[in-house]
Amino acid sequence: MKKVLFACMAVLLITTACSLFTQNKEEKFVNPVFYEKMISASHENFEVQLTPTSIYMFSRENYKYNYTCKLINNQMDTVSLECFKYNYKNEKEETQVFTYTLKPCTKENLCLDEGGWLVYEKVKPYKYFDKTLTYIIPSKSENAPKDRFVNPLFYKKLSPISRGSRPTFLTPTSLTYLDLYDKEVVEKCKMLENTPMYVTLECSFYSDFLKRMKNYVVRYVLKGCDEKKEYCFDSKWFVLENETGRAIGTFVIKEKDMGQ
Repeated sequence: MKKVLFACMAVLLITTACSLFTQNKEEKFVNPVFYEKMISASHENFEVQLTPTSIYMFSRENYKYNYTCKLINNQMDTVSLECFKYNYKNEKEETQVFTYTLKPCTKENLCLDEGGWLVYEKVKPYKYFDKTLTYIIPSKSENAPKDRFVNPLFYKKLSPISRGSRPTFLTPTSLTYLDLYDKEVVEKCKMLENTPMYVTLECSFYSDFLKRMKNYVVRYVLKGCDEKKEYCFDSKWFVLENETGRAIGTFVIKEKDMGQ
C-alpha cells in the first residue's frame, strides 16, 4: 500500500512540475525582441511595452493604459495577444486581438537603423476603420554621441505640410522655427534620445502667460515616404513632430534640401 501511495505521489509531483514548466514556457515570448520598448512611427505617438500577459501603452505624462491579455500566438516574427478593456458605457469587458509583426530595418523598407526593427501593429476588431500602426525598436545606442545627431538627416530643413507648423531647423542643443511673420525663434534644448530614426529634445521657452520659462519634450521621427500611398511633395522622408504625446506637426525633407 505504501509503495502504491508513493508511486501516486511521484506521478502527481511529476505532473505538477510538467504543468508548471509548460505554463512558464507559455509565458515567455519565443523572440525576446518583443520585450523591447516600441516607439511610434505613426501620428499616434504612443510608446508600447509588451509582456505575454499585458500591453502597456504610454505617452510621457499625457496617457497611460495597461491592457490585461493572454498570449494566443507566439512566433519568432509575430505575436498576438487577446486583451480585455472595460467598456464603461456597456458595463462589460470587451476583447481585442493585438498582433505585432517584426521586420528587420533595411534600406528597402526605408529604415536606416541597422540592427533595429520595424514593428507593425494590427488590432481586430478596430472600432473605426482598418488600421496598421508602425513602431520602431531601435538598435542599442548607449554609446550614441551627445553633441551630434547620429543621423545627419535631422540637420536638414524641415518643411511643414500640416496646418500650424512652421519651417524648422534642429540641432542637438536648439530648435529654430520661423513664426507667422517669418521671424526666427530660437529655443535652447537638451538632447534626450539620439537614434538613426528619431531624436528627442527637451526644450524651453519663455511663457508670457505664466511669466516664467517652460520646459517641454518633443520627438522627431523619420518615416519613409511611399509614393503609392501618400503625397510626398517631391520628398523621400516625412518627419513627425510629437510633443509629450501629442501629434503636433508633419514635415517633409525636400529633395532640394537634401544636399544642404
